[in-house]
Amino acid sequence: MEPKWYLVKTKALNENRVVTRLLGAGYEVLFPKIRKKSRRHKGVFDVRPLFPTYLFVLFRGDELKTIKYTHGVARVICFGLEPQEVDEEIIVAIRERMDAEGFVKLEPKKVELAPGQKVKIGEGPFAGLDAIFLEELPDRERVVLLLDAVSSYKLTIGKSDLET
Repeated sequence: MEPKWYLVKTKALNENRVVTRLLGAGYEVLFPKIRKKSRRHKGVFDVRPLFPTYLFVLFRGDELKTIKYTHGVARVICFGLEPQEVDEEIIVAIRERMDAEGFVKLEPKKVELAPGQKVKIGEGPFAGLDAIFLEELPDRERVVLLLDAVSSYKLTIGKSDLET
């Protein structure tokens, strides 16, 4: 029986433990991670899973119980009674975006805004509020907005905190 890629759901915050156990047992595991700017510490990046609580594991169908009962695994994703195979193209696409340490480089959102354009704030203390775009600051990472609710209040936030 040929091994295939399957999606394995771990218990919360158990991804690293499950990866270690499965690698130690001889399985091939794909665990893509990302670096995200820390909200608590300036200039520091947090390491986070690209798909929290999910891993891709290469195994034969007759090894399902071994994977399923590995400590820290919640379940193997199935449709019906059979585990759902992950297409090799998906694995290849993820690997192409990963570096040697397993980090995926995400492309930043390209947000093109025009003065007067209505926007919605997606993150931070003003999340969910509507605003009007005024200008982009020289560092190209921050923007100046006019809050829609309080039209005289100018606000400067990170460009990545916007939803368009």
